Amino acid sequence: MAASTSVMNSTDVVIQVSSNGSSYEIIGKTTSASLSVSMATRDTSTKDSAGWMEVLEGQKSWTLSGEGLVVYSNAGKSTADDLYTFLANRTLTYIKFGSTTTDEIAYTGTGFFTEFSNEAGVEENATFSFSFQGSGSLVQAAVA
Repeated sequence: MAASTSVMNSTDVVIQVSSNGSSYEIIGKTTSASLSVSMATRDTSTKDSAGWMEVLEGQKSWTLSGEGLVVYSNAGKSTADDLYTFLANRTLTYIKFGSTTTDEIAYTGTGFFTEFSNEAGVEENATFSFSFQGSGSLVQAAVA
């Protein structure tokens, strides 16, 4: 199947986690997901720069964050409790961000959960949010 040529529905974009890199589970009940990739720059300005900053490329980094609705049992999917456990145990985690549809794009890498929170207001849905810091490269590839 070829990659879709229409605008992607963000419902099809999921986050998957694994502790071993081979068996992934979708983080269940997520309501949002965000991937951010950045590159720092190195200042190379000199007196010859005529007052203008000059830069060269530097280190790249990436983070992932998301939010969802709290459930403590969701067959075949990771829950907020699982994410907390990854953080509490300082577990190096394998992560995928993107579509699960063949030939669509997904990003994979490893890193650590760095933030986790639960919110529970009066007569509101209980929610969770998390942040993940990538360690090493983030690989972009078509889903096989």
